[in-house]
Amino acid sequence: MKYAMLIDQTKCIGCGACTVECKGKYEASFGVLRTSMIHYEIGSYPNVKAAFRKQACMHCKVAACEEICPVKAIYRVEGENGGMVVVDKETCLGCGACASACPFGVPQVDPGAKKMEKCSFCAQRVVNGKSTYCAEACPVGAIDFGEREKLIAQGEERVKALKSVGRSKAAIYGKDDTGVLLIIDGDPGNFGLVPEGFTLSAAGWQAINSYGGLAVAAALGGLGYRLISDRLEEVKKEKN
Repeated sequence: MKYAMLIDQTKCIGCGACTVECKGKYEASFGVLRTSMIHYEIGSYPNVKAAFRKQACMHCKVAACEEICPVKAIYRVEGENGGMVVVDKETCLGCGACASACPFGVPQVDPGAKKMEKCSFCAQRVVNGKSTYCAEACPVGAIDFGEREKLIAQGEERVKALKSVGRSKAAIYGKDDTGVLLIIDGDPGNFGLVPEGFTLSAAGWQAINSYGGLAVAAALGGLGYRLISDRLEEVKKEKN
């Protein structure tokens, strides 16, 4: 991806402005959020501190949801400004295979629309040279959007600054395999994140394929076979 998002979790105050802005711009059933704020407690008593993480699609270089979808409803936006992982709601069956395969637990099936819902990286804006809604809404500047390489350099400077004041565990997460970069202060596991490079690793794909494969088998079994067959026939007719 040419563009990326840099989220500085050391600046984040957990206000949820990004969640509210996103919810207001995109339609989804009550309780279904494209992005949300997860709260964590790090450490042990009496040395405990609160931490936050913006939970949304990571737009992986190799995306489990894209690979596992039985009808290819999940795809990448083409073009120089593309690369983000999005969903074709017309094709989506709502089977949930993507939700089971995602190592970050991001995709969710909208119970009202019965379609998969997740962050689209504001693709319709990004391809036209604009920023994402969440980046514009953040009141403390914890979310930056721009060219990936520039954001990585910016993130590395921020990490150096954090380490210079004693935050030795500060690091950029996502440089290897995701379109979303996170500046975190501590082990990725403390923030509910899989190890760096997991989605590109053999071990990661073995886990994803094993888990996701079960979901697809369940989705395709019995009535699922007929459901997908009927839906594929509908899509074929629509395209014709």
